Amino acid sequence: MATVFYRPQALETIARRTLSEYDPMYLNGSPLAVPIETIIEKTFGLRIEYQYLTNDARELGRMIYDSGITTYYNRDIMDYALMRVEGGTMLIEAALLEDEKSYGRLRFTLAHELAHYIIHKQIFSGTGVAAALYNNDTDEDATEWQANYLAKAILMPNGQIKRCFYALRPVCKTKSEYVCKMAEIFEVSKQAMEIRLKDFALI
Repeated sequence: MATVFYRPQALETIARRTLSEYDPMYLNGSPLAVPIETIIEKTFGLRIEYQYLTNDARELGRMIYDSGITTYYNRDIMDYALMRVEGGTMLIEAALLEDEKSYGRLRFTLAHELAHYIIHKQIFSGTGVAAALYNNDTDEDATEWQANYLAKAILMPNGQIKRCFYALRPVCKTKSEYVCKMAEIFEVSKQAMEIRLKDFALI
């Protein structure tokens, strides 16, 4: 099945719908960090497992659509090994848990894999492919671009970002102050927040 290409406006709508499924009142509340793990596990019924996926953390996440066998990096034997996985499992690079500075990246990886599940599940289910490998590389194909966009739209919802930005006007005087403060509030990286604020021409 071919990839359906979603425009940014459609992905914003999917993000709003996803957050409303979690809590119909969420988008009307005060700006705060999206509980991405709760949404993954409770709203969508997916499992999150932390494993060392590669020897150098080049792959941050892997969405498992069909039950079967996949690889992981076994640090005890310093080599790759096989493990059985159930469909509906999200494998996340365990190294992301080892550094507090990676917390924003961890949350974005979770949202990225959820985005793949939401918009690409029909493409990969039944193929036996543990698809949508999330790498550190900057090259993006259409599915990666869509997953990245939907991830930021889920973690940094349109209305809440704008509401938060205008609420901070009395205290934030520079672009970097807005980026730092809002990244802290939404528990994302400063880089991700800067991109999102530029999306809306707020900075």
